[in-house]
Amino acid sequence: MQEPECCPNPDCHFHWPDEELRFPRFWINTGTYQTKVSGTVQRFRCSYCGKGFSERTNSIDYFTKKSLDYIEIHRAVTAAESVASMARKQRCHPDSISNRIDRLGRNALASHARIINDMVLSEDLCADGFESFDCSQYHPNNINLAVGVESQFLYGFTHCTLRRKGRMTEAQKEKRAKIETVFKPEPGALVKSFKELIENVLPLWYEPALPNLCLRTDEHKSYVIALKKIIRIQKAKDKGVFTHVQYSSTLERTIQCMLFAVNYWDRELRKDIAAFRRESTCHTRNVSNGLMRLVLYQFWHNYTKPHRVKNKEKDLRTHALMARLDISKVERERATLYSRRSYISHQLLNPEERRIWLKKHVTPLKEGDNWVPKFARLG
Repeated sequence: MQEPECCPNPDCHFHWPDEELRFPRFWINTGTYQTKVSGTVQRFRCSYCGKGFSERTNSIDYFTKKSLDYIEIHRAVTAAESVASMARKQRCHPDSISNRIDRLGRNALASHARIINDMVLSEDLCADGFESFDCSQYHPNNINLAVGVESQFLYGFTHCTLRRKGRMTEAQKEKRAKIETVFKPEPGALVKSFKELIENVLPLWYEPALPNLCLRTDEHKSYVIALKKIIRIQKAKDKGVFTHVQYSSTLERTIQCMLFAVNYWDRELRKDIAAFRRESTCHTRNVSNGLMRLVLYQFWHNYTKPHRVKNKEKDLRTHALMARLDISKVERERATLYSRRSYISHQLLNPEERRIWLKKHVTPLKEGDNWVPKFARLG
């Protein structure tokens, strides 16, 4: 029998992790029941609020009617497989795969937030926007990435939808104008998105440990505008402890390039995520679903993939180790990634992570909100 970690009732005294550690025995056994999915399941009742729950309540498989292989799903997402391909292999409907990706994505969000919550930044940052599209090429997007210069560890990202730009025929211009009567991207979305990205990463910067922080970007004007709106950045500039250095995006994309960290991530995303491949039939059809897949790729790349794949010494150090994270904490999170249910009330998520968790991102031309199950919104 797996002992419960917390009471699922967000209004209960024993729902919160610190109270759970202080009072470890908060439940009483109330019998068992039989299921076709997992056999005999133990029931519990909270001794404080009286809430009834079972072993499966705190499991990632809560409310599922079929067991699927989460490890295989995670591997497939990072290997550019489509949802349809995963469904064929696991002999289920594609919606079941999307459901499991959502569950696993929320766990990956929670684990990443817990791992970096108390870390101290030990390297300079490199930031840039990765461009793709959602639904159609009339809805380009920009995914801003904040990457460690030395470790290539992805600290965070933000998403925004842009207005289609570039050369177009008259027919394409007319179609764009027609689409914009229904959906038009927010003006200044790129500046707002980049500002939010830097504000999400800044809490990791502890000046006594890293006296001078350098941010590398290309020569995009939006980055300068966004940084001017961040009070802490301006104060750090006045003190001479923060520098923003811009380089041409046309520099040769080698490991010696000053923008190598983000150029590397640009290549990895194009190579390893089906929806980001050029001229792909697997393009993103729902923004929230696409970002869930990106979250899974971020976790795999940061905490599982070796920092350098081609090396003579078979060095298996991960990007997380190169970023000087607590590896014992990483291993604890990896051990429960495919089994434990994460509650949003327990997490210290930044605004972008909360939007991804609750699927709040708007998909162009899609009416209504994305459906999110009650157990994912609990708390």
